[in-house]
Amino acid sequence: MVRLVFFGILFVTVSKAQLKIPDIEDPAVGLPSIKIPNKSLFNNAVTKLGEKLFFDPFLSVNGSISCATCHVPDQGFTQNGQRLSSGVEGKIGHRNSPTLLNIAFAQSMFVDGRVATLEEQAWQPILAHDEMGNSSVSDVLQKLKQKRGYVELFTESFGDDGISESNLAIALSAFQRTLVSGNSAYDKWYYEGQDDAMNEPARRGYQLFAGQAQCWQCHSIAGPGVLFSDNQFHNTGVSYRSKILGLPEDLGRYVATKLEYEKRAFKTPTLRNVAETSPYMHDGSLSTLKKVVQFYNEGGSKDPLLSPIMGSLNLSDRDIDDLVEFLRALSGDQNYEHPKIKG
Repeated sequence: MVRLVFFGILFVTVSKAQLKIPDIEDPAVGLPSIKIPNKSLFNNAVTKLGEKLFFDPFLSVNGSISCATCHVPDQGFTQNGQRLSSGVEGKIGHRNSPTLLNIAFAQSMFVDGRVATLEEQAWQPILAHDEMGNSSVSDVLQKLKQKRGYVELFTESFGDDGISESNLAIALSAFQRTLVSGNSAYDKWYYEGQDDAMNEPARRGYQLFAGQAQCWQCHSIAGPGVLFSDNQFHNTGVSYRSKILGLPEDLGRYVATKLEYEKRAFKTPTLRNVAETSPYMHDGSLSTLKKVVQFYNEGGSKDPLLSPIMGSLNLSDRDIDDLVEFLRALSGDQNYEHPKIKG
């Protein structure tokens, strides 16, 4: 969490280190190219503005939380150990904070896929009552226009257009697209042929992932650059299990589509850096990777709408440990140096 108060005044400054903008065509070993709506706005000025906005609690209604409150750089841009996200005035959300690492490659946003792009997503947490709590776009823009520093930064980034609803979304999205992470042990082993990049248990885990465990059916491994996700929505029984355990039911994709067969279906998450982003599932109901693999080994839950690809996997204890070891090998470079706080 990037949040400190000194003598009742909150200060946020971005790091002096130059924010690294990835190569759009070749961002890192193992990753596909980045698709950007307007390449001319993926530059130092815009990404640095987005970085400042991302870490500034000023964007919340009472100045208490920032985007980085729920997406902590040192925790895989999630909130380790916190099952559900937290918002202003201690309000608790109903979903776990997903990682923002490699969000540049996502084909839809949120676990229910209700919007298609980062730009469409940007304002939703700012206006959500249980997140940043602002009542309107105009209120936020008016606050920003009263801050000389922001007026200057928006003008530098966007010229005469300055502070606007779309420009704020563009800046936040541009910063998030810099958060790429590839060049993992798996990438070095698979793409670069470094036999010793993954240990023997991880190599056995890969064979299980691509074979008996059938993980590949949702966490795709085909292609020159993969995120280990099919970008589709599946009911694997998590929400049904959580309801049985007394947790609130989440209807997932159904919230966006109102299609009966999509009840309790959720977007397949990327598995890159998954070892750094506990707890797991949309509701944070599984605390470790081993518990996740055990859940799938048992075939999920008895949800009547359970995906037909689900079923018992008959994995041994060693198989489960090997799969976890392979998942750990998917952690890549993440060299982001987050802003320092000065009072």
